[in-house]
Amino acid sequence: MRVDARRNREQIVVAARELVAREGDAVRMDALAERAGVAVGTLYRHFPTKADLVGAMVGEATRDLAVRAEVARERVRRGASARHELDVLIAPLPAGHGAREAWRLVAAHDASGSAARAVMALDALVAAARDAGEFRADVDLDDLLLLLVRAPDEDRTNRERYLDLVTDGLRPR
Repeated sequence: MRVDARRNREQIVVAARELVAREGDAVRMDALAERAGVAVGTLYRHFPTKADLVGAMVGEATRDLAVRAEVARERVRRGASARHELDVLIAPLPAGHGAREAWRLVAAHDASGSAARAVMALDALVAAARDAGEFRADVDLDDLLLLLVRAPDEDRTNRERYLDLVTDGLRPR
């Protein structure tokens, strides 16, 4: 792909993340093109349908989650607290369609690519936290994911409060 085409595609995905997070699925394609600084035809060349664009957003969010989880797992292997690494991984949990769907793919244990990588890394982190006594003995990856995919998206304050309560509830009694 040419450099300018790649740049246009990246600008479109960034604009889509911003606008879909703010306006939801009702965002218009021409508004996305304008926000990205590209012509509508350029947007449709890269993403013929809104579903294609959402798929790209989800793919990017899933890759990002997998990389962050793998980095956290490596830090735990080197002696870091698994609980701390999970807290750091979850704390900036972004709202928005792509991120929410990425967590849902992971929660469904999607066996493909980035989602599978994220599952493996997150499962190792949860097991390490449990083994270190940082999580309750009965907590597993499915428990954590069940709680995370239900995190509210609409209000940042409610989202942060929810995540604080959820992560506190995972601690041993």
